[in-house]
Amino acid sequence: MKMTTSAIPLIGAITLVSCANPSPQSANFGCSGTDSPDHQLRACIVEVGKFPPPLNESRVDIRDTSGKLVASRNFGSPKGDEGRSVVHSAWTPDSNFFVFSTQSSGGHSPWHWNTYFYSRKKNKFALLDDTIGAVIKSNFKVKAPDIVEATVQGTASDPSDIQTGHVATRHLGSL
Repeated sequence: MKMTTSAIPLIGAITLVSCANPSPQSANFGCSGTDSPDHQLRACIVEVGKFPPPLNESRVDIRDTSGKLVASRNFGSPKGDEGRSVVHSAWTPDSNFFVFSTQSSGGHSPWHWNTYFYSRKKNKFALLDDTIGAVIKSNFKVKAPDIVEATVQGTASDPSDIQTGHVATRHLGSL
């Protein structure tokens, strides 16, 4: 096959681009889970309860690319019916927070979806409900860079409402 002189610069350019942008190496997180958008951390939801879903209990492990455990929060209970199970989770687009909603493994307060977040900067877990009120829907939303929207208890006409509620928004970076 004869190579034309116009093909040589093209091949050189392709080689330069592929060397400048090597493909990312596959990380060994040591568990299946949800990677942060920057692929530096993985949140692993581990079943720790005595019963199968939907009555199971969970542990949330945050691991780095080498598989090292960075942080962990166990929602298990001794009898398997007083803990919590993760039902919905997501990283914020800036990779600084992992947010997850939970349900009671024993059916306690079925209207209340305790929602937590892991802060990468502080390397700790916190209860989002403490800052926005009792979360009553599991399907929160995350938006750039670190915003969480969740439906919480109460309406303007009925502060005790647990059916409809209202949407509360928080910048997690400001907490």
